[in-house]
Amino acid sequence: MVLSRYRACQTQNSERDIYRMVFQRLRETLYFFWHHLTHLLVRLLPLLPLLLFANYRLLTVHGGDEQAAMKDILVLAAEFVAGLAAMAVTIRYALAVVQKGDTGTGALWREALPSVFTLAAVQILAGVLIVLGLLMFILPGIWLMGVLLPAYVIVVQEETGAIAALQAAWARFRPQAWNAAANLCALMLGLILVLSGLDALGKLLAAAPVPARLAAFTGLELIGLLFSQTVAILLVRCYELAQQEPRKAGWN
Repeated sequence: MVLSRYRACQTQNSERDIYRMVFQRLRETLYFFWHHLTHLLVRLLPLLPLLLFANYRLLTVHGGDEQAAMKDILVLAAEFVAGLAAMAVTIRYALAVVQKGDTGTGALWREALPSVFTLAAVQILAGVLIVLGLLMFILPGIWLMGVLLPAYVIVVQEETGAIAALQAAWARFRPQAWNAAANLCALMLGLILVLSGLDALGKLLAAAPVPARLAAFTGLELIGLLFSQTVAILLVRCYELAQQEPRKAGWN
C-alpha cells in the first residue's frame, strides 16, 4: 500500500515536472517574442517585396484562387525564400540578443543571408525524415522534430553545411528530444489558430478592390510570418539550453 502510494506520488511529480518544463520553455519563448515584437517586425520588413510579388500573382494571375496559386512555381519560390530568410534573420537576432551582439538590421541580414540556401537543404532533408517518422505511427516523427529542427540554429550560428548540422543536432538533442518536441507541438497548435484567424480576415476582403486586397493580404501575411518566428525563437532557446553553460540573459 505504502509502496504503491509512493510510486503514484513519484509519477504525479514526474508529470508535473514535464508540464512545468514545457510551459516554462513556452513562457520564455513568448516573453522574448512579445518584448522584441516591434524589433523583429522592423527586421522582417525587407521581405515585403517578396510578399507583395507573391500576393500580386495570387490576385492578378490567379484571380485570388489560392489552390491555383499553390501550383505557381514563382509564388511557391517567393513564399519559400521569404520563410527561410525570416527564420535566418530571427535566429540571428535572438542569438545576438542573448549573446549581446549586433542586432542592427543591416548586420543581421548580412550574417543571415548566406545561410538561407543551407537552411533550404536542412528543411528538405529534415522534412523527409520527419514525414517518414510520422508515417511510422506518428510518435517517431514527433520525436524527430525535437531532434532535427534545432539544426536550423546550428546552420546559422556555427555556419555548417546541412548534413553536418543534422549530424550535430542528432548528437546533441536526442537527450531532450521529447521536451523540445512537446514545446514545438504546443507552439504549432497555437500558430495554427493564429494563422487560421488571419486567413479568415483575408477572406472577409474578397469583395474589395485589387489594390486594397493586395495591401491587406501582404500585411496579413507579414503578420503571420512574424508570429511564425516564435518557432525560430524556441529553437534558439533549445540550442542555448543544450550548451554547457546556457545563457539566460534576454529570456526573462
